[in-house]
Amino acid sequence: MRKTGGYIAITLTIVVSLFVMVVAISLGSSSLFTRTGITDFYSKQFSYTLARSCLNYALLQLADSASYVGNEVITVSGNNCTLLTITTVGPNFIISAEAQANNAATNLRLTVNTQTLSTVSLEELQSF
Repeated sequence: MRKTGGYIAITLTIVVSLFVMVVAISLGSSSLFTRTGITDFYSKQFSYTLARSCLNYALLQLADSASYVGNEVITVSGNNCTLLTITTVGPNFIISAEAQANNAATNLRLTVNTQTLSTVSLEELQSF
């Protein structure tokens, strides 16, 4: 008489252990990818806010002097954003700002009325 009950129990234990490992690895990977996505989102949000800060700085300078031309690097809380040269097109100023945070970059172009400095348009571009 052969005793195979032990082999079946060992095989079943190995199969169940492998299944539990696959499930644990899948859930762990999912959490890691979700965390990476959240980090990328916050980096993009930070770079966007930094670029907006540069645009606000340029508006403040234009309110003080209509001859302000931009073309400078602004430091906000230890992070840099770049204001490109401000151009005049018809009755509007066009202000462009670039900011980078971690792996995220934001390029914003703000068009404002030269007389009132009210916003005509704000758009995000892939590049300048």
